[in-house]
Amino acid sequence: MKTRTLLSLLLLSISLTGFSTTFTITNSGFTFSPSTLNISVGDNVNFVLAGSHNALEISQATWNANGTTPLAGGFQTAFGGGIVSSSQLTVGTHWYICENHAASGMKGRIIVGSLGLPENQLFTNISIFPNPTKDLITIKVSDKVADSAYNIADASGRVVLAGKLSDLTTSIDISQLTNGVYFFQLNERRRQAVKLIKN
Repeated sequence: MKTRTLLSLLLLSISLTGFSTTFTITNSGFTFSPSTLNISVGDNVNFVLAGSHNALEISQATWNANGTTPLAGGFQTAFGGGIVSSSQLTVGTHWYICENHAASGMKGRIIVGSLGLPENQLFTNISIFPNPTKDLITIKVSDKVADSAYNIADASGRVVLAGKLSDLTTSIDISQLTNGVYFFQLNERRRQAVKLIKN
């Protein structure tokens, strides 16, 4: 019985790693190359950087402001680079900077799609804001999906909230959720999820 369990675990680990790829991001002076990387769930990213550069995950708002406040639970490499494992690269956009050179515009994005598609490719008519948020999110959609059912799942995939969009603009109270990363999905668009951060 013990041998069978170990064999099952080994086969599962081979099947999961068999489909993963490790992508490399380097630096050219004060820019990341590539500055935008599209990957699939399960892929890893190896940062190969000069000794004065690191990669630090931040929120989109911090990224837009050229700030350096780390994202709670986000990834960070050492100066000189390192591997960011697939467990840290959930579906959605991961905004990152070089901690020493964000003000110079040294920043990038890793977009993780569930099927190798960039985040929001199937969500071109949906916007969620504010993100990150503390208690309330607003969903704006096109009329094509205005009456769709939705769910919000935690990082393990467990659905923690579900409902139906009431109009082109719907507000959802997420104050009862603990701080962390969640994923918003429309039921008819289950192949893609939008990363949502509650803080």
